[in-house]
Amino acid sequence: MSNARRLGLGLEALLGTTAPPAPTPESAHELELDRVEPNPFQPRTVFDDDEIRALAESIRVSGVLQPVLVRPVNGHYQLVAGERRLRAARLAGLERIAAVVREVDDRRMLELALVENLQRRDLNPIEKGRAFQRLMHLSGATQEEVARALGLARPTVANFLRLLDLPAEIQEAVSRGTLSMGHARALLGTGNASLQRKLLQRIAEEDLSVRAIERIVRGAAVPSPASAPPKEPYWEELERRLTDLFGTRVLIERRKRGGTIRVEWYDDPQFSGILKRLGL
Repeated sequence: MSNARRLGLGLEALLGTTAPPAPTPESAHELELDRVEPNPFQPRTVFDDDEIRALAESIRVSGVLQPVLVRPVNGHYQLVAGERRLRAARLAGLERIAAVVREVDDRRMLELALVENLQRRDLNPIEKGRAFQRLMHLSGATQEEVARALGLARPTVANFLRLLDLPAEIQEAVSRGTLSMGHARALLGTGNASLQRKLLQRIAEEDLSVRAIERIVRGAAVPSPASAPPKEPYWEELERRLTDLFGTRVLIERRKRGGTIRVEWYDDPQFSGILKRLGL
């Protein structure tokens, strides 16, 4: 049994539908492109323009080799699977496209779109997290059930879902591929959104490694020693603002006369970034 078939059966069981013992051949219809609407449950939001143009050129030469899948809705059709083919066909100037028409509900529609993209490995981490979240919402399934149905480990599903807790601009950077999932997971080590945004900027400017970000986040999370007297709110707020400014842990230690400000750094690039912020 193929991976795609196993995946489909797992999701069928998860969503409470019954998979037939063998796929039934379906005939393709020629549909006008203007009658095919986008998939409202499409998990993929980022498309490579160069890939679409290349596929469009192939379609001009050889046509659409594999029909798209649609469902009927109020005299029109909604795309279920085949977004890249549909976009490329429009770009190629086609007026009609071969399509298999199938009656599916919202849950099954999301399932089929998710299966297609996961099998092709086209989804970026944020798209996967949103797709898992939507699937859980539509089916009422737990992380464990979704993971089992998709043949994934539960922590894998959990890690993608956790990315949705990051600020919008960080999610966008992950979607674009300018921030790795490793960096994003390291940023999740702190719940301080301001620090997360500051570190996003530093990753871009200083090319900080995942390990460097993990060290910075760990340092920022270390509490003051239990033996130290509690700081007044003003000094705690000042420490927080300086930590945000430098993107690393800053400690202010007061004495009867004067005191010290300690700025921690973990590698040469980070030290250079601190000097840059000081104008040195």
